[in-house]
Amino acid sequence: MQRMWATIVLALIVVLSISIQTKGNEKVNDSAGPPSSALAPQSENGLLPNPTSCLADVKTIPNCVKAVKRFKLKNVTKKCCVILLYLPEDCFGYLFPIRWIYRILLKIACKILGHI
Repeated sequence: MQRMWATIVLALIVVLSISIQTKGNEKVNDSAGPPSSALAPQSENGLLPNPTSCLADVKTIPNCVKAVKRFKLKNVTKKCCVILLYLPEDCFGYLFPIRWIYRILLKIACKILGHI
């Protein structure tokens, strides 16, 4: 039983460590440095996005982001789907912590609900 739990914990550690790796644009260093900004939402030119411009369209729909964050995808409207799915990647990353998971789930939910 302990061997099974140890195997599960080891597998989780491996999966988590793989999921937080960056794209390889940082040099490898044995010493731990300051936290990298590679995981922060960034625009194409490397600057952080302006939150007010990212939230301008999203604020027009009440409870849109809250419904997606809480995975209450049946409450997502067509307008919410269209606005969120056409947001730039950096703005989407500003709104949601793990942007690729939320984008995939939102895209699937919007197709199932017939919004796109």
